[in-house]
Amino acid sequence: MPLMKRPAAASASGPSALALDLKERLRQKFESQRKPKIAEQMSKYLKNKHPFYGLKAPQRRQSATSVIQHWRKDHGIQKIPENLARAVLCALYACKEREMHYVGAEFCASLMRSGPVTPKFLSVVKLGVETNSWWDTVDIFAASSMSPYLLKCGNGQPCEEVLKTMDCWSISENLWLRRTAILCQMKLKGKADLSRLTRYILQNRKHPDFFVQKAIGWALRQHAHYDPEWVRQFLVKHGDDLARLSHREASKHLT
Repeated sequence: MPLMKRPAAASASGPSALALDLKERLRQKFESQRKPKIAEQMSKYLKNKHPFYGLKAPQRRQSATSVIQHWRKDHGIQKIPENLARAVLCALYACKEREMHYVGAEFCASLMRSGPVTPKFLSVVKLGVETNSWWDTVDIFAASSMSPYLLKCGNGQPCEEVLKTMDCWSISENLWLRRTAILCQMKLKGKADLSRLTRYILQNRKHPDFFVQKAIGWALRQHAHYDPEWVRQFLVKHGDDLARLSHREASKHLT
C-alpha cells in the first residue's frame, strides 16, 4: 500500500520555500481567472505601470484568502513570523502582475493590524513602500495599517520607537516614505501626536510632488473628522504656507 504524502510542517521548509509555494498557488489561481479586457483597463488606470490579471478587489481578496488558508493548513502555519512575511512580500513583489503586489502588501498589512508584530517589522514596511511604488500599494501600508501598527507596537499607545523612525521618513529622499510618515497617524484620533503631525506637514509644505501634497491635505482632513477646530486653527496659522492642493483637501468638510 503506497504511503500517503503528508503536508510539510512549517518548520520543515524555510521562509523562502514557503513563500515560493504560496506564490505559485496564487499564480495558478489568478491565471485561471484572468480577464484580459478588464486587465487592460486596470493597467491603463494606473498609467500602464504594471500588467494585471484583471481581477477586481472583491474577487482578488476572496481568491487570495482561500489560497492562503489552504497554504497555511497544508504547511501547519499557525502564526506568521516576520521573516516569513518578508519572504512572502519579496516573492510576490517579484511578480509582474499588480494583483500579486496587492496580495503581498495586504498579507503584511494584516499582520500590522492584528499582530504579532514588533517595531522591527518596519524593515518589511519600508521594503513594501519603496518597491514597485505607486499610491495603490503604498497606501495599503501608509493609510490603512500604520495607525493600528503604531498602537500594536505600543500596547495601545503610539509606539515612540516607530514614531522616531517616522521622523526620519518624513524627510527622506523617497517621496513614498514621506507620504507614509505624514499619513501614519491618520486613524489615531485623540492619540495622535499633533506636534509631530504639524512638524511633518511644515517640513513638507513646499514639496513639489502631488502625492506628498495630497497626503498633507488627507491627513488634516481625516483629523478634522475628530477635531475640526484644531484643523481650522492650523489652517488659519499655516494655510498660506500650504500648497493649494493640500489646503483644498484639508478644508473639504470644514464648515
